[in-house]
Amino acid sequence: MSPIAVVVLAAVIVLGAMFDPSGLAAPYTWTGADLLPVAGLWQVAAPAVYVPVLLAGVGVLAWVVGLGHAPLRTALLVWGSVVWSAMAAKLVMSLVMAFGDVVYLAWSTGFTGVKAAVFGLPVLAATWLTQLLRRRPTRLHSGSTSPPSPESSAGPAAASEAFVPSASGPGWVAAVAAVVLGALVGGVWWGGSPVGYAIGDSPLAPAPEAGPLGCLAAVTLLGVMTWALNRWLSVTTSPRAIVAGISALGAAATLGLAEVAIGLPGDLEGGDTFWAPAIVLRLAPALSFGALLALATTALVALLPARRIALRPASKGVAFSAPIRMAAVVAAAALAVPLLQPDTTTAPPPRTKGLTLSADRRIVDAVGNEVLLRGVNVNQLEDYFQQFPDRAVTRPLTEADFAGMEQMGFNVIRLAVSWSALEPQPGHYDPAYLARISWAVETAAKHGLRTVIDMHQDAWGKGVNAAPGTTCTSGSPMHGWDGAPTWADRFDGAPKCEFTGRDISPAVARAFTNFYQDRDGIQTRLVAAWGMLAERFANEPMVAGYDLLNEPGFGETPPITSGVLLGRFYDRAIKAIRAGERRGFPHLIFFEPSVLWSGLGFEVLPPKDFTDDRLLVFAPHLYNESITIDQGTGLTITSIERGFDLASRAAAYYGAGLWSGEWGWFDDPASAPITRYADQEDRHRIGGAFWVWKQSCGDAHAGAESRTGGNLMIEDCATGKDLPPPPEYVAQLSRPYPRSAPGRLTGLTSDQASLTAQGEGRGCGLDVWFPGSTRPVVRSTGVTGVAARQAPGGWRITGCTRGAYTLTAHR
Repeated sequence: MSPIAVVVLAAVIVLGAMFDPSGLAAPYTWTGADLLPVAGLWQVAAPAVYVPVLLAGVGVLAWVVGLGHAPLRTALLVWGSVVWSAMAAKLVMSLVMAFGDVVYLAWSTGFTGVKAAVFGLPVLAATWLTQLLRRRPTRLHSGSTSPPSPESSAGPAAASEAFVPSASGPGWVAAVAAVVLGALVGGVWWGGSPVGYAIGDSPLAPAPEAGPLGCLAAVTLLGVMTWALNRWLSVTTSPRAIVAGISALGAAATLGLAEVAIGLPGDLEGGDTFWAPAIVLRLAPALSFGALLALATTALVALLPARRIALRPASKGVAFSAPIRMAAVVAAAALAVPLLQPDTTTAPPPRTKGLTLSADRRIVDAVGNEVLLRGVNVNQLEDYFQQFPDRAVTRPLTEADFAGMEQMGFNVIRLAVSWSALEPQPGHYDPAYLARISWAVETAAKHGLRTVIDMHQDAWGKGVNAAPGTTCTSGSPMHGWDGAPTWADRFDGAPKCEFTGRDISPAVARAFTNFYQDRDGIQTRLVAAWGMLAERFANEPMVAGYDLLNEPGFGETPPITSGVLLGRFYDRAIKAIRAGERRGFPHLIFFEPSVLWSGLGFEVLPPKDFTDDRLLVFAPHLYNESITIDQGTGLTITSIERGFDLASRAAAYYGAGLWSGEWGWFDDPASAPITRYADQEDRHRIGGAFWVWKQSCGDAHAGAESRTGGNLMIEDCATGKDLPPPPEYVAQLSRPYPRSAPGRLTGLTSDQASLTAQGEGRGCGLDVWFPGSTRPVVRSTGVTGVAARQAPGGWRITGCTRGAYTLTAHR
């Protein structure tokens, strides 16, 4: 049985590596990169650790359990062995690649478990068929339809003492293990996990968040299902400890399916198909918890006597029955586990001369006024790959641009800068480029615009450009992009081909993996560059903060690379920034999930404690229903409304503020999505930066047949002249909003011609933008000294508040 399982699984691994160029679904990702020279164990962890451990684990477990005489049950045990071995192999590989963060890495193996349940199906089928074929000749020879007795079996199963199904065995052992594990890790396994923001607090889990009843129900389910599965599977005569462990894994999978069923009604709301990925997001934590539970149950059952032993000898009293034992365990869980809530207290954000955060995670200024940062991305300082020799890659950035932004009511720009232009040679910073950045910050400030400095990249950099004549077995040859300098390129021969999009590419994945592993010190160089920039702007209050890396690549082994290692880079960069600010004051840190969020609308996040810094703003790109991957299929996985809710909950997970770093690119400016986006921005009372102010026809995003360059200030590709911006975009982007408000905003609705803002607080920091030349009609309660003065492009309404207030304005 063991050779069959190993051969079938090996075939599945090879086929997956050949036909899944994304590496997101296959059991093993082979990018086509060179294996030699070996820069570190992480480089060969998948082929040298994961695959051998997986095959060895399946081989051993299949040999141990595969000698039973109940074909279906034996096949299910082998299937469980595949899932369990895959998660164990992934954990070992993860520790080789990113030692530390053990709980996060153990939790993340659940995604491997979900994949293993799928790629293990051929192993299950082959095992079942083999068992049936092996059983048939035995029946014909013996003339009996009854399977051989367990005691007549040969091999390791017979060598172990036969397990006598008993309610006092694995059921209550698994329940005890579930209580202990729930107390130790339950608080970070479900709602507190890196996908907890997406699935919410589970009402059924051996975790504090579920409360006494939910915890009791989960532990009861785990115990009863382990006992029931063990009783059903034990007729295979496989070793009782292994059967008990796989039964516990199956019980955890049952818990996951129950959580899927409970969450499905909410997942189906919203008119999108989020319910599909939500199944995986709910099953994965249950399976990884099940792997730990299986390990604990296996170890404990192996130490128990083979036959039932009462808690007290019968001669000294009544033996404790299994129901009594189980009741005692779940009662202890109901009382103990909810009391073991993880410590969620964090230090308050520091006060600063620039923008900071309030205690409830809102962006506020130095005197406590809530600030909505609404504006636009500026990419005119980027160092793009030149795809078309006859077209400039960017359009000039002039003061007229900032004046135009001011006239639209913006109060922030997200200024994209390129590492390749900043540090063209290792350790050498280009003074001319630094001067351009400083000029942009100063000129923006003259027009009332704060600046978020964004270390921008797309698909790693210029170096991903495929050589002429490149052919791709999957996907198509890439052209260059922007970001990293060529001296930082480490592709190791990985194909420069893209599959469904620029970011799903072997070359991009290998480059980011090398970066996250700090190969040859390339990450250290970018960390140092951030320290230099922070020192340069340490005393600049109009710098809102620093966006550490635009749409980070997910690397070759997400979520190890896109979670743990990305978080470690962020921590290093933040420390360098704070060191550079020692003679100034701290600025906000804007950080993003991996590029998968931009493509899917959700992602497995970096660890919650990746940094102890408190001036954090979670800044995902909310491209839902515009350029996410699903839009090419005619489906919507994550709607605009759900995207905002997920982002808000993810920010709360970190105790961070929330800001939409990029949004836009709706196909039809007149379509409904942009209005719905604006409504959600008001509902959540946050800001964001529209992509993009001016994009050249020679930009790497443009196609050879493009007639215009966008997205807001349009360029005619034939003449190079500016065209009028889409009026629908202008209307939504320049709609009324409070630039700042005393205390906190409690409500906000607006359209192109009206606004209603509600808040609570004292002070004279109320500053509302209202577009157009016509003086707005203003009504208010709780606001004194209301004044409206004309400003470029519109009006600024100001006033003072004392407590609760409401302000309305309309044309």
